[in-house]
Order: sequence, then C-alpha cells, then structure tokens
Amino acid sequence: MRFGITDRFSIEIVLDRVSGGDWLFGKICYWVNGVEVGNFDEGTSLRDVLFMMTTIVADGSHRICPKLLEFSNEKTFSLICNALDDEDETIYQYLPEDFQPARFDIRIPVDVFDDWKIFLVEGEFDAKLICRRLGAGDIEPVVMLRQGEFDDVLRQAYDYLDNIYKLAQS
Repeated sequence: MRFGITDRFSIEIVLDRVSGGDWLFGKICYWVNGVEVGNFDEGTSLRDVLFMMTTIVADGSHRICPKLLEFSNEKTFSLICNALDDEDETIYQYLPEDFQPARFDIRIPVDVFDDWKIFLVEGEFDAKLICRRLGAGDIEPVVMLRQGEFDDVLRQAYDYLDNIYKLAQS
C-alpha cells in the first residue's frame, strides 16, 4: 500500500504474508522525489514502526520555521544535524522560544531507516524535506512540499498500521 505521491512524498508499506501476529512483520520506506529512502527490502516489525511514528505524528504542524526555509539545503541540514548531535546551538537564533529541533527529525527510528537522516522544515505555505544517506556526500533527495502535506501522508499511513494492529490483536 502506498500513501501519497511517489514523485513528491509517499510512504510504502507491505505486510508480510506471514506477519507474525501482532508483530506485523513487513516492509516500509519513504519515497522522496521519486527516490526510495530507507531499506524497503530489509523488512522490519511494522508494530515497532507504528509505536515509533507516534511522536512524529504528534509533532504535526509544529515544525514551522520560515527562516530555515530561506537557507540552502546544506545549511539547513547542518544547522539541524548539529543541534540534534549537541555540536552547535546556532539554530536556536532562528527558532521560536521553547522550540525543540528534534521536531524536524522525521526519520522513523527503526532499523530500515538507520542509514538516513531525514528532516522536514515548514513555512506558512510550503515545506522542505531534506534527506541524506549516512556516508553520502550530497544531500539527496530533497523535495518542496506544501505545508501539511507530509503530515497528511504520515497520518494516513499511521491510521492504516493502527487498524491492522488492532485487527491482529483481536
């Protein structure tokens, strides 16, 4: 099942034929600007994905920082990455008070996404989704979305997994 538009942003989820009951073994990846982000072929527990998505879903519409959209992809990526790694606090001069940079991190923290850093910064009308595979030189892929587009797709995927999980428990 694919949610969203692959050439912009989508989430692909496939439940294994033998899913292990409520473990929900299967596959997941993001598609960003037509590029697969994550290791879809590796497979994972989609139950764990569901649980780990909760924070990202809750952060919906709370990633607004127009100033970061004005910067180059590299600068935006570096500011966020350095803040999350506690290497530099420069980003805080561009953020609203009490804003946590972790909100920008939209990588689902499960094994199939371990090789990626994935950030989303939103403005009033648009958003920039920036990805980098660990060890790669270039920031790629990058896509401009409309504000809230990522959250809409994420919510659809979350609801789908939640319904499957509830069925597996009954």
